[in-house]
Amino acid sequence: MSENKQLLDEIEALLEQHRTKIAENTPLTKEHVDEIMNKLRQGMFIIPVKMQDDDRLAELKAEVERTGRPVKLPEDARPTPILIQNPNKENYVAIYTSMKQIPDTIKHDGCVQMKFDGCMNYAKQAGNTVHGVVVNPFTHNFIMKVRKEQKVTPEQFHMLARKNVEFVLFPHSIYSNGKDYFDGINEETLYRLFRDQYANKLPMPYTQDDFAVMQLGISADMDLIHIDMPSKQRVAGGCIRIYATWTHEKNQAGYYMIVQGEKPGERRFLYMNDQGKVTDYGEAPVESVEMQTVLEKETERLSSN
Repeated sequence: MSENKQLLDEIEALLEQHRTKIAENTPLTKEHVDEIMNKLRQGMFIIPVKMQDDDRLAELKAEVERTGRPVKLPEDARPTPILIQNPNKENYVAIYTSMKQIPDTIKHDGCVQMKFDGCMNYAKQAGNTVHGVVVNPFTHNFIMKVRKEQKVTPEQFHMLARKNVEFVLFPHSIYSNGKDYFDGINEETLYRLFRDQYANKLPMPYTQDDFAVMQLGISADMDLIHIDMPSKQRVAGGCIRIYATWTHEKNQAGYYMIVQGEKPGERRFLYMNDQGKVTDYGEAPVESVEMQTVLEKETERLSSN
């Protein structure tokens, strides 16, 4: 027995266990699923395909019928996997552990062998017409969906980059890296966060001069950072200004945002806690009293904890 044949037999046995567990409503363990996936990644699977309908196809079929052995495909051959469609009209690449798993109703021009990862990559690159891979669809029906990489326009990318920095990376850094990080925040800090978002994707639209950072010692117990964010590529929900606070007594940070609203000229006042939960305080105060409002809200929040 070849090494791959033995491996495919082991996979069939694991898939049969999997099917039994589902039928008996037995909880599936992570270890069981991991074992199946590890085996799948090692195997070469049988895939029924369609071929170009030309004279070479007839010659290949005749040779297979004559010899009973696999034949080598021409280099320019483009076999297309047979797809299986579920009741939701989703298409899957069908792969099999043995020829006996392929029913006679599946019409095909022959079969090729392919590694599991190659099958998944084919499904991933096929666009929205293919949703994933199914192993032995008529017996074990083990389905794996693929995550599609969504294409975004440059405008969408700029918006996503800003949201990722302003609502994820920067607040997480402030809340998790302590006072030394807080004290070191400057224009370069923000610039680097954005630069990492754009690496090898799009030209960076910002320079370090587009950020303005002021570190302020408000009182003996509280420090505050006032950050003017770039007006370039800012859309609704993007930050106009960010205020970060640090209270010495409680050794605790705070993160406040003045963001652009949906309507022209609208500005919203938001607070984000250390778990990423956002509180909307409504319409933002005028710029001249923004800082004072932040301090009042932070004092109020700390006193209620």
